[in-house]
Amino acid sequence: MAREGKRKIVIKPEEDGEESDPGHEEEPATNWKQLIEDEVKQTLPGVLRLCISNAKKQRHDLLKHTIEGVTATQNVAALVKEYAEEHLATLESITKEYASIHGQIGQYDSKLTNLERAVQSSRIPDSFDGTLDTSSYAPTDDQLSKHDFVTKFYAAAGIEREGEEDEEVMLQETNSVRNMSCPITQMLMEEPMRNPACGHTYSRKGIDAHMKLKSSCPVAGCPHKVANLERDVEMEVLLSRYARRGNSSQYVGASNVDSEDEEEVEHVVE
Repeated sequence: MAREGKRKIVIKPEEDGEESDPGHEEEPATNWKQLIEDEVKQTLPGVLRLCISNAKKQRHDLLKHTIEGVTATQNVAALVKEYAEEHLATLESITKEYASIHGQIGQYDSKLTNLERAVQSSRIPDSFDGTLDTSSYAPTDDQLSKHDFVTKFYAAAGIEREGEEDEEVMLQETNSVRNMSCPITQMLMEEPMRNPACGHTYSRKGIDAHMKLKSSCPVAGCPHKVANLERDVEMEVLLSRYARRGNSSQYVGASNVDSEDEEEVEHVVE
């Protein structure tokens, strides 16, 4: 009988100078690199959408603070003219600064909208350097003087400008009230929502009801669709200011009525 036993395995030592296959080592690194690139491509659009959403919220807050600031400046303009006219130039300078900030916000919003459209269509930029840069915005003093903020300041301060007549001012005020009406409900707007595609603004309840029937803009002749609605901060401030004026008028009216009642009572007593 043959004797059972373990077979010996002979291992040949590697000869000096023999190199291992470099491709075998590079292959895992190449795979990992591809996996990382694929992961970035998949997650980047979602991250960018989140960043854009946060940027829009910050833009809304900044715009609201800007409008509130310039509104406060306009409100004190008449008092300053009456009691400290020498400070009107300072208020005018502040108002022009607000107008410049408003222009920068507009340019920033335009760039942000372009980036959002690129992300939505899967056109991710290779570089984001300067994508939202607004440093190139440099309006002239003449351009700032024609800005809506500044013209309203002039009107509040009683500063007459060449070419402006009372009828034109009255027309602007009438248009402002009309523009605060919802094109759907024909009533004063509540929770104004702006359509970025065309710039039209509607009440939230009105546009929600309209969207259940149609997706087109309800403004006559507008060819755009209603999509990506956002808060209209400027309209919010206008509505708030309009409401305060209305309450003030009601208060004054009520005070006058009370005074008349008191006079009547005194007369009866006599």
